[in-house]
This record gives sequence, C-alpha cells and structure tokens, in this order.
Amino acid sequence: MPLDGPYAYKVEFLGVTCGHVTLESRLENFAGRPAYHIIMTGRNSKFFNKIYRVDGRIDSWVDAETMTTLEYESVIVEKGERKVRRYRVDTEAKVVKAEKHGNVTTLPFDGERSLDPLAFVVRARVLAGAPGTTFGLRLLTDKGPFESISQVGKLKRFETFEGDRELLRIQPMPVDRELSSRKEKFVMWVDPGPRRTLHRLEFYMSFGSLVVKLTGPEGDERPVHPTVGVH
Repeated sequence: MPLDGPYAYKVEFLGVTCGHVTLESRLENFAGRPAYHIIMTGRNSKFFNKIYRVDGRIDSWVDAETMTTLEYESVIVEKGERKVRRYRVDTEAKVVKAEKHGNVTTLPFDGERSLDPLAFVVRARVLAGAPGTTFGLRLLTDKGPFESISQVGKLKRFETFEGDRELLRIQPMPVDRELSSRKEKFVMWVDPGPRRTLHRLEFYMSFGSLVVKLTGPEGDERPVHPTVGVH
C-alpha cells in the first residue's frame, strides 16, 4: 500500500488551477500494531484564497495486516470555520464510531475489511488488474461500510510530468447502482507499471468537473523531464 512521497498535485476546476494537494504515506506504530499512515493536505491557490479560503488535512491509519481502517480524521478549515469528521474502528467491540461536526454515532462493524475514502483511493490503485476486469472494496462511511465495485477501463494516453504516458482507468461505484444512473462519478488514472503511480483523479459533478493532476515529488524544483520518475 505505501505511496511514500510526499507527492504534489494541482487541482483544476473547468481547466483553471484552483488549489494544490500533497499525498504521502508511511508505516508507523498505531495502538501497538503496524499501520499505514496516509496523509493528504490541501490548500487553495493564492487567487482563490482571496475569494474563498479553504485549507484541509486528512489522516488515515490502516492496519498493515488486515488492510482495514483503524482511524480516519478529516479537518477542513473553511472561511475560518473548522469542520471535523472522524471514524474510529474498534475491531474487538465490532463497532465504528463516526463523528461529524461534533455529533458521534456508534454503528455495528462486522470486522470485514473496510477502508475510509482516502485509504480506498490508495488501495484501489494497487488492486486494479488488466483492462476489462473488476475488483471489489468496502468503503467506510458515516453510515457504516458498503460494498463497491471498480471497473478497470482501457489505457489512455496523457501528458504527465514524466512525459507522454498511457494510464489505466479505474472507476469505483456502488454495487447496487448502475453507473448510468449516477449523475456524479469519480475516475482514477494510474500508471499500469509496478509502481502504480496515481497520476490523476477526476470528479464529474452536475456543476462541472474537478481534476487533480500529479505534478511530481513535493518540493522537487528540478525542471520537468520525461525521464524523471517517482521513487
């Protein structure tokens, strides 16, 4: 699962850069067990900060053995207002405590592998097989876990920070709803090679499209060159 990093991404809305994201992961000790700690931070571009300031950080801890989320925390600061969302999984008591804006709900948890939204993205890129295949993952939400299925599509060529590359298309969706019935969809594009580098995230919504593009290792100021890789 590790991405290492940190890696830098730019966020575009209708073709205009509106923000920046960093993504990294590492192996840590969490409550006495080895766990992957995945961290995503986000901020607006300077121009959009003048209009509507948003900053955020998401932390996810995933059990390295079972690949199940142990804890998830999303903290978004929007115009000075702090909005918090957490999931805490108690595998022994078989419950998950979901907190949203200070309200806590305790839900049953059957112990099956389930991943929060951030860990879901990181894990999905590794599980994707050849074009035309599918794979299942359970997504952990504030209403409990639900089953999803991801379709692996055809390769498509994109211009990336590493040069011109073919990327593999991955589209997750709930198992109980047809793709054609959904007005919103989410698509991932990853390098099909062994690194499975996450290059693009695309969000299609009723009011427009949001695209997150990998720009390279965070803090790497070297000129972009087709042979530069992600290590």
